[in-house]
Amino acid sequence: MVVKEARVDDRLIHGQVVTTWIQQTQAKAILVADEEAAKDEFQKDMLKLACPAGIQLIVVGFEKAASLIAQDPTQYGVMVIVRNPAAARRLTELGFKPDHWTVGNITGRKTDLARKKVLKYLLPTAKDAEDIKAIADAGVKVTAQSVPGEKQYDCVALLEKAGLI
Repeated sequence: MVVKEARVDDRLIHGQVVTTWIQQTQAKAILVADEEAAKDEFQKDMLKLACPAGIQLIVVGFEKAASLIAQDPTQYGVMVIVRNPAAARRLTELGFKPDHWTVGNITGRKTDLARKKVLKYLLPTAKDAEDIKAIADAGVKVTAQSVPGEKQYDCVALLEKAGLI
């Protein structure tokens, strides 16, 4: 398995993933690493409906995802998607260290007072910032970018400037 993109997006699979990131990366599969979705058949069915035709969908928990990425000898391209920075941190702790993680959307409930607007699609909590910093401290670059072609930001620098780390 060749990881073409590792993305943090609280929406998991949605229009931007389907129309731009899959095309940009030429991924043949989407691996959703999410404990909740892996145990919920309804969520899996909804993710299948959102997944483009011809793209394989894999929905598993963190340990299984890390194992698949490390041990799958096939050379097809995959896009890894997690729901939040805590999930990306967990995969990193389990040994998955992509070239970088792209933070594409962390908004949660926009009315949550614990969130600080950094970019229109980046409204992290202090815990999100802590998790992103831990990933960077583990040697994995973390960027913020909503769609291909849009400016890519150093996520740690943004969080430092915002006073979150």
